[in-house]
This record gives sequence, structure tokens and C-alpha cells, in this order.
Amino acid sequence: MRLRETALETFGAGAGYRNTRLADLCRTAGLSTRQFYQEYDTLEDLLSELYLHINELVEQQVRDEVGRMADQPLPDQAAALVHAYLLPLVSDRRRARIAFVVVGGGGERRATRRGPCRSRWVDLLCEGCDHLAARGEIAARDFRLIASAFIGSISGQMHDWSVGWVDATTPEFAESLLRMLLGVLDAADKAPAPPGPGSGSTRPPVRRRPRDRRATILQAATGAFAERGYHRTSMADIAAAVGITQAALYRHFRTKQDLLGSCLREGLDLIVTRVAAARERPGADDAALAELVRVALEIRGLSRLWQLEFRSLTPADRVAGLSRAVRLTVLIRRSIRARRPDLTASDHEALSWVVLSVVTSPSNHRTQLPADHFARVLDAVVDAVIGVTLGGEALPSLDRAGADDASIQPAHELRGEQMIVAAARLFSDRGFGAVSIEDIGASVGVSGPALYHHFAGKTQLLNEIIDRNSQWVEIYARRALTEGQDPYESLRLVLRYYIRFAIEHTDLVGTAVSEVGHLPDEAVAHYRRIHREGNIGWARLLQTVRPELSISTARVLIHTITTLLTDVVRNPRLAHRADLPEFLRALGEQIALAEVPTLRSPELCDE
Repeated sequence: MRLRETALETFGAGAGYRNTRLADLCRTAGLSTRQFYQEYDTLEDLLSELYLHINELVEQQVRDEVGRMADQPLPDQAAALVHAYLLPLVSDRRRARIAFVVVGGGGERRATRRGPCRSRWVDLLCEGCDHLAARGEIAARDFRLIASAFIGSISGQMHDWSVGWVDATTPEFAESLLRMLLGVLDAADKAPAPPGPGSGSTRPPVRRRPRDRRATILQAATGAFAERGYHRTSMADIAAAVGITQAALYRHFRTKQDLLGSCLREGLDLIVTRVAAARERPGADDAALAELVRVALEIRGLSRLWQLEFRSLTPADRVAGLSRAVRLTVLIRRSIRARRPDLTASDHEALSWVVLSVVTSPSNHRTQLPADHFARVLDAVVDAVIGVTLGGEALPSLDRAGADDASIQPAHELRGEQMIVAAARLFSDRGFGAVSIEDIGASVGVSGPALYHHFAGKTQLLNEIIDRNSQWVEIYARRALTEGQDPYESLRLVLRYYIRFAIEHTDLVGTAVSEVGHLPDEAVAHYRRIHREGNIGWARLLQTVRPELSISTARVLIHTITTLLTDVVRNPRLAHRADLPEFLRALGEQIALAEVPTLRSPELCDE
């Protein structure tokens, strides 16, 4: 970031790209050339990244404005588009100079950067023209040549303005571009009238958007964000899943962040509305819990957005999501209080969050069961956790499990270990993308680049954290199988070991759960396979204790337990309970031994 800001000033307003030496740029940025080469190979690579950043900034501004003005007449849309395009450039002349003079000045490598960006602008303009043609404001035709000519004209004018060959105010510049755009499009007053009946015209009919288009988009976006993560999902991916253009998508949502917030808000609204309505039926308390289970299964991926993408929301959407979650737990708490009047208000609140974790646990896995059977299994688990006996004896010490923890840890020098611990805490608290190497270095009292003495980069450090988590979980599971005198004791030991690990290494668990999607695809697939194999092993152990369970049902129960444990230790409302280990142990055993219905039909394929 510091190098890019320095390059913006140096290339755009100072000596210029051709007159800047690498050493001078690094000195201005207050960094060493070694630090530069950890990020880039050449100055041209830095210039290319800066150019792409400027292009993305302008493109996002334009797309936001196009989405906001989608239903307005052509002249208003065109004026908004032109002003949105010019604002980020004329407000900082350095950006315009880099985009249209420095990068536009030549070089084969720079030309390869300009080509895809220019193509995106042409595509965006063509999509908008197609929409206007469908509304009958301009004649339908192939707009690509027109769009290419207009984009080329803009580039020429921006170049001349940037170098001072053209002296024009921003309003004059905007008016010139607007007249040019309306001229090449042949605005509404020049477009041919709609053909009458029997005219034989081949003009395409006006397309009408389906009334449920917004709901379809939200469903597709929720699934995509839950599956691939917010940062790995583009608006183009979602538009393709729905079968519409990106321009059509932006007519409903101004930005990807707006779409994410809408998915969460409207999904939670649906759950709250249906659970509240169920409380009006006979047997209100049981009906509300049953309805909660069923609506959670219908929108299975929603809670994953809450768990993994909360930090990606705008501050307003975070507040909106929290308020809806609290309203939902209030509804759940009423049902729990009716069933368990013997518990304290604190226990009622804790169990309301536990129930919410149980019913949303299917979002964390892909194990399949017949819909009705799945709902009845979760009904039984909800009944079991509400009926849990609290206030049991404290768990005995697990000294056997912890005596040789040092032998579990891979051999690293002390500073590397400190970085792993610090990074896990920062990644868990803020998210991988919001943490810099400088943040990690500062947390252990060194400069950020010192990290490179131990790890190739931030991504390798994340991989080390998640690998460490997997190693410990695997070793504790093996230990439980070895130390248990019978399957039932082994089952209880693996539960206790996992609880101990989750409480003592919450940051490691939190990072492994929420940040794995930032690793390369092959690493993500590797850790998902490890997680799946571990779940199957635990489910096989549960089957040994309870042979009446199908493997799919056993896996659902184990996923519910692990989701519950990781949710509770990361929930600030629950993590400070004095009886936390005993509380989690009692809940885990209740779930493992819950009287769930037997699956009589053939097994469905698992994930």
C-alpha cells in the first residue's frame, strides 16, 4: 500500500515513471529495495498494479451509478454515467495522468494491461445500450463498434486534458462527453417508433423482468457467498448463476457489499417472521422451534454468511444483522423458558444461542438426509440440548492430554511461534484481509518485513496456522482412541479433548473456521478433505456406540457438536461462563446420545 501511494505521487505528479529509479522510489516510501522485491519484480509491475487499481476505482463508481439510475430516461442515465466516470479522475489529476499518459504511452506489457480493462468498459457500455434498446429508447443493433469508438474518444480527450493540451473545466468536459455519448446512441427522439401490428418488423420485443427476480438473485448470491466466500465471488458469477447480465444485476443492488447485506438482512427477516408467526399457532413454543428448524434448512447457507462474512458488511448492515439475531434469540428464549422454568435467566439466554447454533449447523457441511428426516433429527437435537442437566461436577484434569503438548508442536524457533500466535489472534479478530504484515510484526515487537525470515508471506503463515489446528485435532483424536477402554469412553475423551483444545486455542480454531477460504484452491480442498475425513472417523466411533444410527445421521450429529463447540467458545456472551468446560461437555454428550429418528430409506450420497 505504501509503495502504491508513493508511486501515485511520483509517477503521476513528480519525476514521472521514466525518470524514477527504483532506489529513489523506495527511499521516498521509507522502504528498502528488498521489501520492494518481496512484492514486485520490476517498477513496471508496480505501475501495472497501480493502473488496475485506478481502473477498478473508476469502474466501481460507474457501476454503482448505473445501478442507481437504471430506471431513469436515457439522457439522465448518460449524464450520471459521465459524471461518475469523471469524478475519480478529475478530483485527482495524478490518476488521470497515470491511466491515460503514463500507461497509455506504450510498451507491450502495458498494452496487455490496457486491453482487458478497455474490453470491460466496452462490455459495460454495450450492456447498458442493450437495456435501453429493450425499453425502446434507442434502436436495437450491435453496439460494440459504437462503444469501442466512444471509449477510444474518451481516452484521447483524457490524454489531451492530462498533459494540458486542452484547457477545460470539469462541467465543460462533462458536457462534451455527454453530447458525444448521446450523439452516437441516437437518443430517444431519433429512435424509430415501435412497429405496429403486421408491420413485419424483426425488432426484438421489450423484455420484462420477472417479478421474483430480486428473490432469485438473493438466493443465488447467498449460495455463492456461502460456498466460495465473499471475496472469491464476483458480481459476474452471481449474474451468470441467475442468467442475467451484470448491468441487470446492478439495477437491483448498487454494489457487491450491498448485495451481501441484503442477503443477510432479508434472510434473517424471513426467519424472524416465520418463527414469530408460528408462535401464534396452538402449542406456540414447540411450533416456533419446529418452524425455526425448517426455515433454517430451507436457507441452509445463510448462517455461513453470518459466521464468515460479518466483517465484510457495512457498519449499518452489521448493526441490522445483530438486531435481527437478538430478536430471534428472544423468540427462542421464550420457548426455552416455557420448557425449562427451573433455569436462570443467564442459562435461558445461553441455551437460546445454543439452539440457534444447532439449527444453523447444516450450513457448515454438505451431508445430505431426506428433508423431513433431517428436520426431525434437528428437532430431536433441539429437544436434547434444551433438556440438558446443568451444574454437574467439574471435569477432572486432562493432564495426560496436555503433558507433552510441546511434542505435538512442529519445531519452530521462538519468534516464528510468536508470529503464529499473534497472527491467529489478529486473523480471528479482524479477518485475514484486514491484517497486514506490519500489524503482525508490531504485535510481536519487530518490523513487518521480519516475518519473511520465517515465512514466505502472509498466506504461508495462514496455512501454518490452519495446518497446526489440523495436527492438534488429529493427535487428540488418536489419543482418545488409544486411551479409551471402550468406544463409549473414547467418544467421551475425544469430546473432552476437543473442548479443551477449543477453549485454550480459540484463535486457532476461529482462524481455521473462518479464514481458510483465503488460501489457494488446492490448499482449501486439502483442508476440507482433512475435515471431512475427521468427521467421518468421529461418526464411525459414534456408530460403534450407537449402531442404530446411519452414517449420514451420525455425521450430522458430529457436525452439530463441532459447530456448537466452535460457536460457543467464540461467542463473547458465552465464552466467559465459569462452568464453560462442563457446559460444553454436557451439551456435546446430549447431542451424541440424542434419541433421533431412525432412517429407514436408503442412504443419500454424502458430500
